[in-house]
Amino acid sequence: MSIDYDNLTDAEYEETIADFLWPDSFEIFTVFVFLSLMVIGVSGNCLVVFVVIRNKKLWTSMNFFLANLALSDLLVLLICLPPTVVNDITKTFWFSSSVCKAIVFFQNTSVYVNILTLVRISVERWKAVTSPLHNPLWNTQRAIVVIWIVAMLLSLPEPFTISTYPAVFERPNFTTTWGTSCKESWSEQTQRCYQLVQTIALFLLPLILISALCAHMTFILSTNTLSIGERQISHRKKATKMLIMVVVLFALCYFPVHLHNISSAFDFDPLAGFYTDRIILALRKFVPRFMSYSSCCVNPILYNFMCEKFRREFRQVCCPRGKLTWQNTLRVNHYSSVNAQTIC
Repeated sequence: MSIDYDNLTDAEYEETIADFLWPDSFEIFTVFVFLSLMVIGVSGNCLVVFVVIRNKKLWTSMNFFLANLALSDLLVLLICLPPTVVNDITKTFWFSSSVCKAIVFFQNTSVYVNILTLVRISVERWKAVTSPLHNPLWNTQRAIVVIWIVAMLLSLPEPFTISTYPAVFERPNFTTTWGTSCKESWSEQTQRCYQLVQTIALFLLPLILISALCAHMTFILSTNTLSIGERQISHRKKATKMLIMVVVLFALCYFPVHLHNISSAFDFDPLAGFYTDRIILALRKFVPRFMSYSSCCVNPILYNFMCEKFRREFRQVCCPRGKLTWQNTLRVNHYSSVNAQTIC
């Protein structure tokens, strides 16, 4: 039933605002989902960082990069996700303008660290497959430092345009303000240019480069043209397969985010006629955020399923050593004899 907002009494006005602010069942569900993602993601990524640090047999170039991905995901889950949940459930941004800027900065930094790390891993694995030479570990550590510096520099422009403003509550023939919102202050044209550059230069082009490198690696490994043993070829195939899965999941998780940002910047909104439906309005925000935050959780799960070394280390951390089964102990002894430079 439509509401005649022009003829609302003061009591009806207050009731309308209260109805808007009161969380419905879908909003409570989204809070539960995001908090679940936070628990799963923080636990999984902390586990990845911990097992890489504690076991020197995992001190390989690729595993350090995977730990770097975990650190960047933790940044989002611990700093960016909680204020977002509070903002979504209360319909207002309760924090200062500085916190608003910091959230955007760390969110962008994490995404850029992820894509730059995936590019660096792809180049690293491509070199390992196409050339017998292997870069020293200190080059990996230096690359990680450079990745974070570049990601932070790329993240600097947007926070300067971010601030808190009165949040607008709009319905047909009715507009008022409630609380505050955290948003950009630049012009529409600048916003469009920024979103296009961000999507093309920091999402599409890196994915094209990674896809080309992975395709070349797959071709070389499938044709068995390398003059190395079968075991090394098998390990490199596993590492390449896991890299491809990590990249595919990253692309799938962040595609809705970039699609949402581009459509918003260019005012392409096929759901404009459904804005009176709160569920449709909530889904429009929920899906991109859910996919982006899910990307912070899936990698540890992927490592567990696709990498025997990570799976073994996860079990050792989660199970007291004295409770490991006899079969698992044999596995530990067997895999301890494997070359430390293997990935999975």
